[in-house]
Amino acid sequence: MENMIYLDHASSSPLRSEVWESMSAVIGVADFNAASLHACGRQAQETLERARADIAKVVGASRGEVFFTSGGTASDNVAVLGFIRRRLSDNPRIVTSAIEHKAVMLAARQAATEGAGLEILPVDEHGQVDPAALDRVLAAGSSRPTLVSIMWANNEVGTIQPIAELVEVAHRHGATFHTDAVQGFGKLDMRHETAPVDLLTATAHKLGGPVGIGVLVCRRGTCLEPLVYGGTQERGVWPGTQNPIGAVGFAKALELCVAEQDVHVPHFLSMRETLETRFLEEIPNVVVHACGAAQRLPNVLSIGIPACDQATTLVALDMAGVAISSGSACSSGATTGSHVLEAMGLGSEEDYTVLRLSFGPHTSDQEIQTAGDAVIAAVAGARATLAN
Repeated sequence: MENMIYLDHASSSPLRSEVWESMSAVIGVADFNAASLHACGRQAQETLERARADIAKVVGASRGEVFFTSGGTASDNVAVLGFIRRRLSDNPRIVTSAIEHKAVMLAARQAATEGAGLEILPVDEHGQVDPAALDRVLAAGSSRPTLVSIMWANNEVGTIQPIAELVEVAHRHGATFHTDAVQGFGKLDMRHETAPVDLLTATAHKLGGPVGIGVLVCRRGTCLEPLVYGGTQERGVWPGTQNPIGAVGFAKALELCVAEQDVHVPHFLSMRETLETRFLEEIPNVVVHACGAAQRLPNVLSIGIPACDQATTLVALDMAGVAISSGSACSSGATTGSHVLEAMGLGSEEDYTVLRLSFGPHTSDQEIQTAGDAVIAAVAGARATLAN
């Protein structure tokens, strides 16, 4: 929206003009059914496969290991439920963390109702999983088919997990490792040689790509049961008419993010540190979530403000022209608090406002200055209202 300062890129990052141009360039070439055998269908299939190969190259996978889905939630569900349902007769289990996105957490709970074992690992006050805790859980029952599903970077507070170490622990016990990489994809090094995960989830719209297309990277030899039926597209893992134009947009958005990492990541860090310093100095009793984590996403800042009404604060910010969320957009309609903060031992107070500010490639220093002013004013106003 014009004149709106948009700091909610962790929910969805607006479609980049370069991505739109790449998608527009294949209209008339790729807007056909890629499963059709005629020339138009073959053109669409070739376009789809080029995009698949481009994405595979970034993560160090083969083209045949990249499956297109309808988004991150679909990919998480296919990974978790697809793994478990394929092995139900063998008494499988899933090990996950207490701060997973609900696409993983609720899929894991569904798997438990279907007969799978479920272990939920705690996190520390910074949202980090202890690899030693994973080691202990896996050591007890290592003969069972096990899926470990731990997100690469948390969507609410930005904590980055020690994925390489966690993968090593899982593989040492013969477990399969899945990571929800939605928030870190395109911002962190996720090549297979960095952390050899077996299953990886990502989605385009967090990168400035189109809504409605995601990927599941599934390493060769990792077998999954389909969740839906009706075709052989995506080799049956996610059947249905494919989206070549969306795939082109995804590949272009990822290409841009990777090419611009060296420029944007330091700028993200600078903006995050600027806001963090201001808030600590100018908002009494503010809490910076996950500030002690070994690593955090450079473009995400989550703060907690005691004795402050959240709805009043968010409305004031919206009226001031600043788009900020209170956490995961997927839980924005929930009446309960954040399960992530609860797992970290935070946010139990009745009037505890949570604000998540997340930046994108076009966020400017001036916008950060203006948004900081608006947050400080909105908090002061909401606290004054609550006090009266």
